[in-house]
Amino acid sequence: MSPLDVPEDGDYIIGRVIEVKDFGATLDLLEYNDQKAFVHISEVASGWVKYIRDFIREGQMVVAKVTKVKKGSKIIDASVRQVSGHRKKEKIREWKNEQRASKLLELVAKNINIDYEKLRNEIREDLVNNYESLYRAFEESVINSDDFKKAWKGKWVSEFIKVGIENVTPPYVTIGGMLSLVSEKEDGVEGIKASLMGPKAIHEDSKLTITSDGAPNYRVLVKAPNYKQAEEELKSAVDLVLSLLKKEGGVGSFERA
Repeated sequence: MSPLDVPEDGDYIIGRVIEVKDFGATLDLLEYNDQKAFVHISEVASGWVKYIRDFIREGQMVVAKVTKVKKGSKIIDASVRQVSGHRKKEKIREWKNEQRASKLLELVAKNINIDYEKLRNEIREDLVNNYESLYRAFEESVINSDDFKKAWKGKWVSEFIKVGIENVTPPYVTIGGMLSLVSEKEDGVEGIKASLMGPKAIHEDSKLTITSDGAPNYRVLVKAPNYKQAEEELKSAVDLVLSLLKKEGGVGSFERA
């Protein structure tokens, strides 16, 4: 991962503890160039801290929240106690992903016989500005390869996508809801079955499932690479079921989960 310059107030940072004293601990920030953070004993943990080393020790990797950036200083103030367990896991996951993305970019450079530092300096900043992180750029290249090719130029693009496809599993979102279907016709059950058989996923990388939750309720689940695509799939499926059922003389409704 290419080190950044300076964090901002409110940013979440990850660092390794390099010194612990009775009044606080100093962190070496892993994402920033020659930057350190100081965590006062009052910001180490919630409640009263009698022995600081019961909570933090040298060599430990911690996630902290920036509370104050001193202009011109290489030491910032930070808090460990203000970081929730969920936020800590997310930050560590992001950091590990960025480390992995840097290794993948090294592989891209090697495969097209370009100096890694040269390639990184040419494209990393622009990719991060567009996709928020280098790892997210790899994910996007896998999810929307055609759009990625149109957006970027250079002999690195095809190899970037290839390396992404071989090494990155894109995130998926799942949405859904409940269909309620009824028919008063003599063969109403068959009409409901026929309407449920109609929908199919629009996109190859989407998955649509409709399962019985006990008549007259049927659960619809859509799994897709992003919310926009998932919403499109869900709307298409629900609209088709209700339309087909209406033609069969039945009625239905849908409620989002």
